[in-house]
Amino acid sequence: MNRWRALPLLALLGLSPVALAESTGEKVIQLQQQMAVMQGELNSLIAVQQASKGSQSALADVLTRTQRLEQEVRTLRGDLETQTHQLQSAQQALTDKVNALAERQAAAAPATSATASTASAAPAATLISPATALANAATSATSSALPSMGQADYQRAFDLLRQGKYGAAVTGLQDFIRKYPQSSLMPDAYYWLGQAQYVLGQNDAALRSLYAVQVRFPQSSKAPEAMLRIAEIYQAIGQTAKARFVLDKIIQQYGSTPSAQKAEAELQALPAAKK
Repeated sequence: MNRWRALPLLALLGLSPVALAESTGEKVIQLQQQMAVMQGELNSLIAVQQASKGSQSALADVLTRTQRLEQEVRTLRGDLETQTHQLQSAQQALTDKVNALAERQAAAAPATSATASTASAAPAATLISPATALANAATSATSSALPSMGQADYQRAFDLLRQGKYGAAVTGLQDFIRKYPQSSLMPDAYYWLGQAQYVLGQNDAALRSLYAVQVRFPQSSKAPEAMLRIAEIYQAIGQTAKARFVLDKIIQQYGSTPSAQKAEAELQALPAAKK
C-alpha cells in the first residue's frame, strides 16, 4: 500500500520510477569510474614504491662495491709504497758499490801510470790510431819513377788518401783495380785500399784487400807490409792467435826484410800464448 501511495508523490516531484532508476544507474557508473581511476592511482603508487625499493637496493649494491674498490686501492697503494722503498734501497746500494769501485780505482792510479810508462816501450804502431799510422805511412810513401798503366787514376786516389778522405780514396782505388787489373801498381792499390778500409772500420774488407797482396803478389815489396797490417788488425779485434800465426809466417817467408824484424818485435810484445 505504501508503494502505491508513494507514486502520486513521485509524480508530484516530477520523478517517474524509470527516471529514478536511470539516475541511480548513472551514479553507480560514475562511482565505478571513480573507483577505477582510484585503483589506477593506487597501482601507480604501488609501482612507484616498488621502483623506489629497487633503486634503494641498487644504490646499496653500488655503495658496497665502491667500498670494496676503495679497500683494494688502499691495499695496492700500500704495496706500491713498499716496492718503491725496496727499489730506492737497491739503487742506493748500487750507488754505494759504484762509488766504492771508483775510490779503489783512484787509489790504484799510481800503479796504472807505472804500467802505462812500461807499455811505452812497445812498438809505436800499437800506440797510435790507425788513421795517424796510415797518414804517416802515406806521407812517407813514394811513387814509382817508371810510368805505369792507369798511374794518373791511381795517383788521384792516393792523393785523396793523403788528404784523409778515406771514403773517396776507397772508391778511387776500387775503380783503379777494376779498370787496370794488369797494372804494376796493383799491389800498392790493394795495400792502400786495405789500409783505408781499416781506418773506416771495415775490418773484413780490409783483411780481404791485404790478403790479396800476399796471395796474388807474394814477391812484391808490399806483401810483407800487408801481412804486418793483417797482424795488427787481428790484434785490434782481439784475435791474438791469428796475429801470432801471421807474424810467424812473415819471419819464415821474409826473414831478411825489415818487415820480419818488425814482426819479431811485435811477437815479443804479444801476451804469452795460453798452454
